[in-house]
Amino acid sequence: MPEYVFRYAAPYLDVANSKNSYVISKSGKRYLDFLAGWCVGNAGWNKKVITDSIRKFSGPTYVSPTYNYDGWEKLGEKLASVTGLDATCFRATGGTEAVELALKISKAYNRRKNFIAFKNAYHGQSFACMALVGLHENKFGPYPDNYLRINPLSMSNWDKLTESVVNNIKKKNVCAFISEPVICNLGVVVPPESFFQSVREACDKTDTVMIIDEVATGFGRTGEWFGFQNYEIKPDIITVAKGFSSGYAPIGAAVADNKIAESMRFDFSNYSTFGWQPLAVETSIANIHYMEKNKLVERSKRSGYYLMERLSEFSNPSGKGLCAGFWVKNINLKKKCRDEGLLLDAFLFRAVLFPALDVSKSEIDRAVDIISNNL
Repeated sequence: MPEYVFRYAAPYLDVANSKNSYVISKSGKRYLDFLAGWCVGNAGWNKKVITDSIRKFSGPTYVSPTYNYDGWEKLGEKLASVTGLDATCFRATGGTEAVELALKISKAYNRRKNFIAFKNAYHGQSFACMALVGLHENKFGPYPDNYLRINPLSMSNWDKLTESVVNNIKKKNVCAFISEPVICNLGVVVPPESFFQSVREACDKTDTVMIIDEVATGFGRTGEWFGFQNYEIKPDIITVAKGFSSGYAPIGAAVADNKIAESMRFDFSNYSTFGWQPLAVETSIANIHYMEKNKLVERSKRSGYYLMERLSEFSNPSGKGLCAGFWVKNINLKKKCRDEGLLLDAFLFRAVLFPALDVSKSEIDRAVDIISNNL
């Protein structure tokens, strides 16, 4: 049988449906989903209130980026409200495009050359996003030399790492610093508050842009609406996607401080053909309203405390809210848990857990018990 859709690896699950915290295979087996599409399904799968808003939508099929649409203003106002930032929203279709936008906005603002990011972290699949972190350089490189990558091994000494980043920023040739507030792709690394505060101070003194990538950590994942709110800092730009619609529609955004956003006011500075397509806008508004009504951010924080309490029996647990990781020695943990009906990810000797924000205590117990039986 010919393969019509490219896959970089053999699929290990044929999905037929999903509901709440469960993914259902074609064979009818129910899997407790502690990945949520890697921080996508924050609201949970197939929530009737959200799917009803999709079915009932009667607005325009499409609006050209050169026109105006009231739904854009409504969603932009809502997004600015939950971020707490005095900011302008740039429309995108997903996380990679949002990060590309953040890089472009930063370049337009201060016209500098270099970017600082954590090596082997993740900010998207475009060429620039992969170059930021050195992803697959052996296949897609050589990358340009304007990316200063922080070695994750240096995280064993945060004071020294902080000093190194700050000293690079002080050279005044850095366009932007970018990081997730909780670094998911390195196994859920939680930097100390002093790190982000020191970087913020250095960026302020040198007019360097601070980008916090909230594609995975936004919309309640860390127990706050956005991960940066755990550190008492205000980024210049944040990027969002995934939980922005909880997977019910493809959508993303770069949310930039008004002063920095002004640098993009020139002809054709940005054009996103499908950025904030009207049905996706309606879906995201419904998703945010659902999260507010059901207090999912507060539930994420509360359930996160319980999850971390349960994970304390494992090696070196870390996390904030329902964004958690721990050390593993069993490289087959992912498959063994899947065989018992639990979906998680494990790599680099770390396992990561990203359940829906309304996950129940009993579901957390079941997940941890399955993990414990297979370590």
